[in-house]
Amino acid sequence: MASSTKRRLAGAGVIAGLSALTLIANPAIGSAAITGAATVTADAGAGTITTSITGLNTTKPFVKCEGTVYSADATVLDSTTKVGQSFLVTGPTMVAGQVLTNASGVGTSAVFPDGEYQVRTKCKEEGDVDYQDPIAPVRVTVSSTTPGGGGLDFGLDGLLELFSGFGS
Repeated sequence: MASSTKRRLAGAGVIAGLSALTLIANPAIGSAAITGAATVTADAGAGTITTSITGLNTTKPFVKCEGTVYSADATVLDSTTKVGQSFLVTGPTMVAGQVLTNASGVGTSAVFPDGEYQVRTKCKEEGDVDYQDPIAPVRVTVSSTTPGGGGLDFGLDGLLELFSGFGS
């Protein structure tokens, strides 16, 4: 019985040692290596979503950042709750293949139907299998109509032009 316990402890020690070695070999597995901030906004009247990233820093060569839109009621943000296509966030300082310091960029989605969505901004460094998302998901409400819109707005010149054809 004591021999069995020693083997289990030795096996656990080997597993713990290999796990520690993995973290040393690839520190991105243990913690996010990408840092920065993002502002996500719904573009009033356009039906699109814009993500702006600032202060983007990487520890390995940069690959890409993108915004991904999910349904508003999603509790898990994955391919089953994704809406539409992801959109790239790009900028002159977000250069693929370089380690980034204080980089920034902007990306705009395709047009979405009016409604509420969650947007996740995520990035990759060279060697990443999965995206890193140091920026929390944001809820936005998309509207394809301009606030206070509706009706026709001719202005005085437009109104005079409209009636100028009468009586001729």
